[in-house]
Amino acid sequence: MNLHLINLGYGLLDLLFPPNCPGCGLLGLHWCEHCHNKVNKITPPFCEHCGNPQSLQLKRCDCSQTIPHLDLLRSYAFYLPPLSSAIHQFKYNRDFMLANSLAFYLHNMYNEYKLESDIIIPVPLNKKRLRERGFNQAGLLANNLAKKVGLPYVTQALFRTRKTRSQVGLSRLERLANVQDAFSATPAIVEDKRILIIDDVTTTGATMEACAKALKEAGAKVIVGLSIARALPTSNGFSDHEIYPTSV
Repeated sequence: MNLHLINLGYGLLDLLFPPNCPGCGLLGLHWCEHCHNKVNKITPPFCEHCGNPQSLQLKRCDCSQTIPHLDLLRSYAFYLPPLSSAIHQFKYNRDFMLANSLAFYLHNMYNEYKLESDIIIPVPLNKKRLRERGFNQAGLLANNLAKKVGLPYVTQALFRTRKTRSQVGLSRLERLANVQDAFSATPAIVEDKRILIIDDVTTTGATMEACAKALKEAGAKVIVGLSIARALPTSNGFSDHEIYPTSV
């Protein structure tokens, strides 16, 4: 899907049908300053490897065992309103103009952690889900970030090799099993490259890790995963399931 045409088309639609901020409903803005200021940013202390604040409640973080192929994993904020509302609006209600606002948080992390990457790639969707949805939300985010930092946005580096269930509603172990060996990478593109993988939401890191494993096996040198939000553990699983239980 051509991002320039999307922006042009939705710019015209905004004139005819003014948008509402998904966080507060303010008319005329896709994402307002008030909601931006209410985003629950993840701040230290957190695990230096996986970036998970919850891991510090345990005696030790076991992320070296669960995400061994990822060199670094970071999320900007917790998956809570109003940010969760914006991600849901973008992902399921096709508000493509939110991609630029949400990519701001990725850009912030890229600069904050002084990342050095050769290419930026999105977590890929399987072909069936891509046809159904019509776009890859991670792709729109990755494309926006690539333009902001002046790096190549590459879509042919990583592919899903089999259909997987939605990760929403699955336990940590179920998520790891669900995406195990579900990806393959293109050695000619990724060999000796420092790669930045982009997704919208991280829960356990299982999907990012499965991507990193395929990339490392294809010869990639360094893999960093960035997402906008990190789901929180709740009494019903994780906040991505609790807030939007019907999402797939």
